[in-house]
Amino acid sequence: MIHVKQLVKKAGEQRILDGVSFSLEEGQMVGIIGPNGAGKSTLLSILSGVEPFQAGEVRLRDKKVDEYNRKSLARWLAVLRQEGLPSTSFSVREVVAMARFPYQNWLGDEEANSEAIIDHALEMMGLSSFAERRMDQLSGGERQRVALAKVMAQQPQLIFLDEPTTYLDIGFQVQLLDSVREWQQSNGLTVVAVLHDLNLAAQYCDRLVVLHEGKVAGLGTPLEVLTAENIRKVYGTEAIVMKHPVIGCPQVLLQPQRMHASKQKMEGGS
Repeated sequence: MIHVKQLVKKAGEQRILDGVSFSLEEGQMVGIIGPNGAGKSTLLSILSGVEPFQAGEVRLRDKKVDEYNRKSLARWLAVLRQEGLPSTSFSVREVVAMARFPYQNWLGDEEANSEAIIDHALEMMGLSSFAERRMDQLSGGERQRVALAKVMAQQPQLIFLDEPTTYLDIGFQVQLLDSVREWQQSNGLTVVAVLHDLNLAAQYCDRLVVLHEGKVAGLGTPLEVLTAENIRKVYGTEAIVMKHPVIGCPQVLLQPQRMHASKQKMEGGS
């Protein structure tokens, strides 16, 4: 579904992305990971057709991303951005209903039962009781859940999530990613998510793309990618990688630098 070849993105003379190439298959949940400044959010903006680039090629469904018009692209691609939804006087239901715009004719009508679609999206994100509440009455975490409900109501086949767990406590992080994963698997969707938490990335993603200094530093399953050696190379920190006791995916335990230094000192003196 997604093919990226020798992608270059510059900011002045600096190369934010430098020769990035990879392909992603349809029907998977893919995580983009890497340290701050690696180009993760920039890559997502380019893939969604929002941000231009200087060289290379990006294809979605074997068509160049810049060959789509915005409305046709919005019928099968949706983006949940890092900055979230603004605090406005619109109600939750009104905001979620905005997702149906790509399917409406110039009179504002559409063939599908949009009310049922909106109701389902609100229910999936536990927002049914919030439907008439104004956005400026919600917390940042609640607005993030509304943003995902809006993405769901758009009924896309390809979804880009830019740090979707921002502003969410640990309980809602799990609820949100559980909802995304269930939705993705039950509908055969393709999800690409920028994630900072390596353990969440390992638990929910089929494959991971690792960005480091503007290049692809790893591509594969979480088991293949999340190794102590790779984490040391990309993040510059020591880690212990263990298998999750229930689901078997890798889980990362970080070693405080002072403990690592003390261990090296002890080993050097023995």
